[in-house]
Amino acid sequence: MLAISACSGPYSNPKVAAKESQPPLPVKVQKAVLATIPEIITANGELFAEEQATVGAKVPGRVARLHVDLGSVVNAGNTLVELERDDYEFRVRQAEALVQQTRARLGILNQPGDEVKPEETAIVRQANAALREARYIFDTTTRLQQEGVVSKIDFEKAQVRLQGTEAQYQTAVEEVMQLRAQLSERRAQLALARQQLADCVIKAPFSGAVTRRQASLGEYLPVNAAVVLLVRQHPLRVRLEVPERQASKIRSGQQIGIRLEGSPLQRWGRVLRLSPAIEAQNRSLLIEGEIPNQDGALRPGSFVEGTINVNPNAQGIAIALTALVSFAGIERMYVVSAGVLEDRVVKTGRRLEGERVEVLEGIEPGDVVVLDASDRMAKGRKVTVN
Repeated sequence: MLAISACSGPYSNPKVAAKESQPPLPVKVQKAVLATIPEIITANGELFAEEQATVGAKVPGRVARLHVDLGSVVNAGNTLVELERDDYEFRVRQAEALVQQTRARLGILNQPGDEVKPEETAIVRQANAALREARYIFDTTTRLQQEGVVSKIDFEKAQVRLQGTEAQYQTAVEEVMQLRAQLSERRAQLALARQQLADCVIKAPFSGAVTRRQASLGEYLPVNAAVVLLVRQHPLRVRLEVPERQASKIRSGQQIGIRLEGSPLQRWGRVLRLSPAIEAQNRSLLIEGEIPNQDGALRPGSFVEGTINVNPNAQGIAIALTALVSFAGIERMYVVSAGVLEDRVVKTGRRLEGERVEVLEGIEPGDVVVLDASDRMAKGRKVTVN
């Protein structure tokens, strides 16, 4: 009786036999090592102007000149609009004349300053002379009355005259004090008139760009009428909404980068402010950062994608993108072990500079990863490392 036994071994399977019969495939490899890959948090947000002001007229007047229009870039102190000045120049002259009038009454018209002593003014000196005369007459009359030369009526007349001149002297001193106060008041009125004249020239309070012009040439502007809308272009403020689960990692001073939607332009700044509360509606933390914008390429109101560097010293594995094979939504990489290929299902993170990808799961430090992965590769195939 013949016994038929089944043949067993690696070459009994046609697929295995085919792999074993193929010559080793030359491959390029990279040894997976831990490297510094900063941990970042990605969030969406919007750009805002650091400063935005509706510049208006402090005094009423008719627009005489317009120096800016939509899109004009200005520096702090640049002239935006000029109002007609004639009426305000007349008010300045009137205030100057009133000041000079008061100075003339005080007798300091030719003096450099406004300092005046009451006893040095003509008004007080005249009253003082009359007072000295009355005192002399009173003293003389008193002595003569004691000697019986003058009557009691003449003595009382001299006494009354002395009391009147004393009152006149006090009145003169008070008049000088009143004139000094009047001079201060008219000085203030003159300063106000000059300020109103200066306010006819409306200037930019800060450096920025005009986003709206609201006044026209020849238009009469009342007080506080809007002239232009001015925004500061540099720096800009970015507001991002970070999910609550990641909010605990955010700190003031961390690096923040933004990228405009649909544009390769990227800028870096710093986190400046954090909201003290979580937004209840979307369970997120509102943060603010400052982004430099010297060239004006960024515009307030733009939608941006922001990245916050929460741990610049984080460690991870980065492999060249050529090692990644994706099929049906599953990502794989091939690893060389004992001269034979192994395929690993991996989970990747973000794309890095230098055409690299962050590998979160599936690859461990020390693994030898095939860089030139292709559809010719299969699990179990022998390879030679170039």
